[in-house]
Amino acid sequence: MGTFIQDVRYALRMIARKPGTAAVVVLSLALGVGANTTIFSVINALLLRPPAVEQPERLVDIYQHVKTRGSGVGAYRQLNYPDFGYYRDHNTVFSALARASGEGSDVVWSRDSQGQAVKGVLVTANYFAVLGVKPALGRTFLPEEDQSAGANPAVMVSHAFWEQRLGGDRANLSKPLTLNGRTYQLVGVVPASFHGVIVGSMPDVWIPMAVHQSVSPGLDLTSRNMSWLTATGRLKPGVTLQQARAEMIVLSEQIAQAFPETNKDTEAAAYPTSMIPGPFRGFLSILSMALMAVVGMVLLIACANAANLLLAQASARWREMAVRAALGANRWRLVRQTLTESVLLACMGGVAGLVLAVIAAPMVLWLKPPNIPFFLEIKPDWRVLTFTLVASVVTGLFFGLAPALHTSKLDLVSRLKDGTPGSGRVKSRLRSVLVTAQVAVCMVLLVGAGLCLRSLLNAQSIDPGFDTNRALVVSLNAETFGYDEARGRVLYKSLLDRVGALPGVRSVSLVDMMPLGTQSRMEGINVAGSQAGLSREGESGLLTGSSFVAPNYFRAIGIPVLRGREFTEKDNPGAPPVVIINEVLARHFWPGKDPLGQRILLGGPEDSKTKVAAEVVGVVKTGKYRSIGEDPQPFMYRAYWQNYWANVHVVVRTEGDPWSVMSGLRRAVQELDPNLAIFDAETMTELMRLPLFPAHTAGLLLGIFGGLALVLAMAGLYGVMSYLVAQRTQEVGVRMALGAQVGDILKLAVGEGMRLALIGVALGLAGAFAATRLLSSLLYGIRATDLVTFSAVSLLLTGVAFLASYIPARRAARVSPIVALRYE
Repeated sequence: MGTFIQDVRYALRMIARKPGTAAVVVLSLALGVGANTTIFSVINALLLRPPAVEQPERLVDIYQHVKTRGSGVGAYRQLNYPDFGYYRDHNTVFSALARASGEGSDVVWSRDSQGQAVKGVLVTANYFAVLGVKPALGRTFLPEEDQSAGANPAVMVSHAFWEQRLGGDRANLSKPLTLNGRTYQLVGVVPASFHGVIVGSMPDVWIPMAVHQSVSPGLDLTSRNMSWLTATGRLKPGVTLQQARAEMIVLSEQIAQAFPETNKDTEAAAYPTSMIPGPFRGFLSILSMALMAVVGMVLLIACANAANLLLAQASARWREMAVRAALGANRWRLVRQTLTESVLLACMGGVAGLVLAVIAAPMVLWLKPPNIPFFLEIKPDWRVLTFTLVASVVTGLFFGLAPALHTSKLDLVSRLKDGTPGSGRVKSRLRSVLVTAQVAVCMVLLVGAGLCLRSLLNAQSIDPGFDTNRALVVSLNAETFGYDEARGRVLYKSLLDRVGALPGVRSVSLVDMMPLGTQSRMEGINVAGSQAGLSREGESGLLTGSSFVAPNYFRAIGIPVLRGREFTEKDNPGAPPVVIINEVLARHFWPGKDPLGQRILLGGPEDSKTKVAAEVVGVVKTGKYRSIGEDPQPFMYRAYWQNYWANVHVVVRTEGDPWSVMSGLRRAVQELDPNLAIFDAETMTELMRLPLFPAHTAGLLLGIFGGLALVLAMAGLYGVMSYLVAQRTQEVGVRMALGAQVGDILKLAVGEGMRLALIGVALGLAGAFAATRLLSSLLYGIRATDLVTFSAVSLLLTGVAFLASYIPARRAARVSPIVALRYE
C-alpha cells in the first residue's frame, strides 16, 4: 500500500508538471467516457433500475404468449379477466396476485365545472400491498372497496397530482374528486418515487377495479376476447421464477383445454417485473446495444488520442526511466508507475465525463415525440457510478498499456540510445497505427451518421398521403363519461356542427384511428366472383387496414378523392352499407376496371355468418397507414355513422394557424358538456413526429457521435503530425539549407499525414460496408451501401485530414533554416 501511495503522489506531480498534456488527455477521455455514461444512464433507467417497490426481485408479471405468432412483434399480450381469476385461484407459487389495467386510461377530472384530462389505472385492492408500496399520505384501498363500487368509491392519486393539481394541501385528504362525472373519495397519496411498474408510465389516479364501469364502460369482465389486464404476483418464500413459469404454463394448458376457441394457441409467460417483456424489450435491447457500440467506438478514438499523447510524453522521459532501471527498478515497477499515471488521468476524465452525462442524459428524452406521454427519471445511481468507475479504470489501463510497455524496457544501452532512427521508427509505427485506427473508426461512424441523416431527409420528404399543413387533431372519448351510443351520436354530431361554424375552419370530421398513429385495425374482406386469390369458400380473401370516418373526413385531412364521393349524412345506420377504398385495394380486386358500385363482403372466410355486403362509393389516394416507410398497402374506410365508435379524433382543417381555433373548439366542447375534456391536442405537423421518431433519433444521435468522433480523430492526427514535424525539425533545417523549397517541405509532411489518413479511410470503408447493414431497418429511400454517402464521407474525412496535416506542416516550413539546425 505504501508503494501504491508513493506511485499516486509521484503521478500527481508528473501530471502537474505537464498540465497542457494532462488537460488534453482529460478532455478527450471526458468526451469518450461522458458519451458512454450518457447512454448507459438511459439504459439503466429503461431496463436495469428496478421499480420503487419492496423486494422487486420477488415480483413477477404474467402475460399471454401467442404461440402461433412466434417470438416476434405482437407475440405477447395482456390477460383477460377470466384467465386472471383462474391463475389467482389455482396457483400455489404466489403469495398474492394483483391486477392493473395496463398503462392508464383517459379519465376526465372535473373541477370548477371544467374537465381536465388525466391518466387513470384500475387496480385491485391488494395492488399496493402486493408491490409493498406504502402511501405517503392517507391509506391504500380496503378489501371491501374492491367488492362494490359503493356510494363514494375510493381513489388514490400520484404525488405529482397531489402537489400540482391539489396544491399539496392535507385538508384535501378525504375530500371528493369528480372523475368521469362520478364522485370519489380521496383516501391516499402514493410516494413520489412510485410511478407504476411499467417503465415510462405516468398514472395520475388509481381506482379500484370494482368501479371499472365508470372509468372504462367498454370493458367486459366476463369476456375472454378482451386482453387488458397486467397481472403482478409476489413469489412465495423459496419459490423460484422457473417454478412459477412451469406452474403458469400448466395452468394455461388447463384453460386451453376448457376454452380451446380462445386459448388453444396461448400459454402463460412469466417475467420479472423489472423487465419489459416481448417485443418491447427486444427492440430496446437492440437499440441499447447499437448505441453502446457507437459510443464505445467514440471511446476507442479517445483512448487512441490519449495513448498517442502519452507516447509522445514518454519519449521525453527516457533518462528518468533509464535512471530508475539503473537503480534497480524492475520492469513491473516501471509499468505500474506509468499505468498509475494513466489511470489517474482516466479517472479525472471519468469525473468530468460523469458531469457531462448528468447534464446530457436527460436531454435524450427531448427526442421523444410530445404526443407520447412517457416519464423516465434519469439520474445517477450506484449502477451509473460503478459503470463510470469501471469504464475509467479500464480506459486508463487500455490507453496506458502501450506507453507503459514501451518505456519500461530494461535494455539500458537501447534506452541511452533512444532517439536513434531505429527507436524512433518503433514509436512512430505505434503512433501511426493508433492514428490509422482512429480514422477507420471515425469513418464507420460518419458513414452511419450520413446514411441516417439522408434517410431522415428522405423520410421527411415522403408523401404520407394526406396534407399535414393547417390541420389540428384532438381526441375525445364520450364513453368514459357514461355516454351510450345514442347520446354519443348526438354529442358528436352537435360538436361537428359547432366546430364547423367557427371562424377560420374550412372543414371538420371524425376518425376512430389516425393514420401513422399508435393504433391500427385489420379486417378480412372478400369479393364474390373475383379471381384475386381464392379463399376456401371460392371468394377472394384479403386482410386490409380499415378505419371509421365521418363525412368531410377526406377534405379535412387532405386526402384526394380520385373517383366517386365522400361519405354523407345519408350514410346512416338505416342506409345500405358503403365503403371507400384506396387505389391499391381497387387494383387488387378490379384491375383495369371501375370499382364504383362493386360490393365488398366485410368479414373473413371464417366469419361467414356476419358477412355484410358494402358498396364501394369512392376511391381515394393511397397513403401511409402504419409506418412512413411501408410499401403501398390496401386500405378501406367505413362510414362512421354506420359504425359508431366512442373514442374518436376530431380533425379540423383551418384557413390559417391551426392553434387559432383551439379556444373555440374547447368552448364548443364545454358548451355541450362542461365536464368533458379534450385529450392530446396537436397539429398534423406535430403528429408526424411519431412516425419519424426512429429516423430522427438515429440520425441525430449518430450525427452527434459521428461529429464527436471526427473532432477527436482529427485532434489525434493533428497532435501526431505536430509531434512528428517537431521531431524532424533538424531534418527540415538541413533540407532547406540544401535548397528545399516550402512546397517540398509541405509535401513531405502532408504526405505522411495523408498516408495515414488514406489507409484509415480504406479500412473504415470496409468496416462501414459491413456495419451499416445493421441500419437497414431504420433507413428510408436509401440503401445501407449508398455510394453517394460513402463517397461524400470519404471526401469529407480526407479533406479534414489534409487540414490536420497541413497546419503543422505549414508551421514547420516557415521556420528559419538556422533556427531549425540549432533545434535540439
